[in-house]
Amino acid sequence: MKIVILGGGFGGVYTLKYLHRFFHNKKEVKLILVNKKNYFLFTPLLHEFATGGVSLENLVEPVREIIKCCDYEFIHGEVEKIDLEKKIVYLRKKEIKYDYLVIALGSKTNFYNIPGAKENSFTLKSLDDAIKLRNHFIHMFELAANNDNEGNLTFVIVGGGATGVELAGEMSDYFYKTFSKIYSKEVISKVKIILIERGDELISQFSPKLRQKALERLKKQNINVLLSKGVVEVGENFLKLDDGEIIKTKTVIWTAGIEPNLPEIIGNVEKDNKGRLIVNEYLQVKNYENVFAIGDVCCFVQNEKPLPQLAQVAFRQAEIAGKIFLI
Repeated sequence: MKIVILGGGFGGVYTLKYLHRFFHNKKEVKLILVNKKNYFLFTPLLHEFATGGVSLENLVEPVREIIKCCDYEFIHGEVEKIDLEKKIVYLRKKEIKYDYLVIALGSKTNFYNIPGAKENSFTLKSLDDAIKLRNHFIHMFELAANNDNEGNLTFVIVGGGATGVELAGEMSDYFYKTFSKIYSKEVISKVKIILIERGDELISQFSPKLRQKALERLKKQNINVLLSKGVVEVGENFLKLDDGEIIKTKTVIWTAGIEPNLPEIIGNVEKDNKGRLIVNEYLQVKNYENVFAIGDVCCFVQNEKPLPQLAQVAFRQAEIAGKIFLI
């Protein structure tokens, strides 16, 4: 029996860990993990790495170090297509046949087709994103310190979800506490951090009490929170809101939404309005009992609401998927 797991994030890695524990030394079962990176990335700490709060060793771990055993196969490659009828996963130069498939390919940034957003915004989904953003922060401050007009210290975060709120708070500490020891008061006085949220509240997936606390906390950290504001255009040196206001900035960080990171899938699958694979209570993809989807790529409705696309959810789903193979 060949079980193929696609994705090396929380869902994929922890599914592998659970299955490896149960099937270790059982030659009749072969486990294969496929991921385009050869390391596991602890994504909830990306915003802290971008602002100097944690070091690289706290953020990444080589896949082969997670399970130090030869009783599984790791394939370093990117999935291009999945044929659910033929039970084949296609990589660029390789085909993998499977008996059971776990799709845990995570998500990518959703720019909602807003003009200039993809081309002119920073994102925070990968290690490369975090490094790029961290270097950009320092570059902007260095320009400002040298009285260069290019050193614009207005920083805009689009999206008031968990990532946007956490990043805004970390940026405030980074700029007003850490950088204040390095740069002059004149430079620090030019800093503006703006958080834009299209809805009328922050972190809508959490309780009303927590939403209010988050708003109060950010205001105390000298962050300008703009609620009920949508972005209609992002330029190289500006951002335009739906009320016509234009904010001059060289730093737009897009945390406004995500979409499932799915390749071409051949088969009779059903998706929700966000493009996620619809699964049943056993996390099986509709119409395919041998195919499971977990994490950001799947939609499971509980209490009339889909489960949120969070690392904690992917972690728990991995455990459930692992146990189902034993039933």
